[in-house]
This record gives sequence, structure tokens and C-alpha cells, in this order.
Amino acid sequence: MKHKKLLFFLVLCFLIYFIYHTSYNDGINYLSIGDSLSLGVNSYGDMNYGYSDYIARYFEREHQLKNYSKDFATPGARIEDFLYQLDTNQLITKDNKTLSFKKCLREADFITLSIGGNDLLSEISLSTIDVETLNEEEVIKIIDKVNNELDTLFQKLRKYATEEIVFLGYYNPLKKTSLNIERIFSYLQNHISKTCQKYDITYVDLYPIFKENNKYLPNPTNIHPSTEGYEAIANKIIREREKKT
Repeated sequence: MKHKKLLFFLVLCFLIYFIYHTSYNDGINYLSIGDSLSLGVNSYGDMNYGYSDYIARYFEREHQLKNYSKDFATPGARIEDFLYQLDTNQLITKDNKTLSFKKCLREADFITLSIGGNDLLSEISLSTIDVETLNEEEVIKIIDKVNNELDTLFQKLRKYATEEIVFLGYYNPLKKTSLNIERIFSYLQNHISKTCQKYDITYVDLYPIFKENNKYLPNPTNIHPSTEGYEAIANKIIREREKKT
């Protein structure tokens, strides 16, 4: 009889433990990393409400947010800058605490990443070379180079970030060009989305969002979105995430 009671007690303890650990959710650690888009720099160069702020607010409304940070995002960051940030394990001080990049990546439940746009633009050299002098073959080579660098980045990133990662695709900041933009962005999306898939990273295509609404890029001398543009990015990320849950 005593053995039966003991067995019953042990089974009950196991069930309580199992139910607790499968149903208990202490909230989402959300980390927004990468370049100025991850920070929320607006179309006039000012820090404002960015896509990650909208996502954090969404998690908060759903009573899911435990922690949110975009402190490791850097304006103007290129892929090589991100790799350096990762390799050197960048340290920041927040609320009198020292945080390391790798530790924050390990603890993150949800990560959004925007990187590579500055690489594409610097390779195309919009500020010094007329885009009309480029041909489609040259642009394809630039895309391939950036895609190979992203592959290296994702491989290193996945050593530390094991949970959900969302990668932001690219939109077209060029107003007028003789290039076949549709074909170029189709090529870009196809190849970079496959690289994301290789590392179980969700690719979010931003091209159609900005193609369909000129108000999202109101300043012709600045490539950053308006507040409405950032909200549209956030809404698409949220929709993509809700499809999986």
C-alpha cells in the first residue's frame, strides 16, 4: 500500500512538473539588431519610432513581452561591421549592467535583423556613380557577393541565436533607372530567401510594401522609411509570425 501511495505521489509530481514546463511562458525576450532600420532612423535622419518599436508594442499588448532591446543596432552598419561586433562580443552598459552581444543573442526568443542594405548601396555607389552607368549583370554580381557574405553571417549568428530569427529583405530606393527593377528584385529575393531558409531564418520581403506606397519613402534624398513605412514593415513581420503560431 505504501509503495502504491509513493508511486502515485511520484506520478503526480511528474505530471505537475510536465504541465508547468509545457504551459508556463515567462514572456518574450525581443532583440532588434543590424543597421539604422533596426534603430528606427526616419526619412529625415532622426531617431524615431521604428518597426521594432511597433513589434515590441504588439508583444506588450498581447502580454507576451518580457524584454525588448535595440541597443546593439548601429546606424550605417554593414555586414563586416556586424561580423566584427559578433566576433569581438560587443559590450554595452544599460541600467548600470554590462551586457554582451553573444549573451543577449543566446537569451533572445525572437530576433529581427536588418543588414546588407548599406553593402548593396555602397557597392552600387549611388553618391558618386550615376546608376544609369550600371548594367543588370553588374548588379547581379553585387547581389551574389552580398548573399555570400550573408551566408557567412547567418552561420556565425546561429551558433548563438538558436530561437526565431526574422530577416528583413530590401526595398527599392531608386526612383528612376533604366534597370529592370522587377527582374533584379526577383533574383535578389529568390537567392537571399534560400540562404535564409538554409539557416531556418524567416525572410520578409519588403519590396512590394514600398512599391505600392510612395508615402513610405517621402524624402528623395534619404533612403529611410517614414513612420508609416516602419509600421507597415512591423505589420508584415507580425502577420508572418502569426502564420506560424
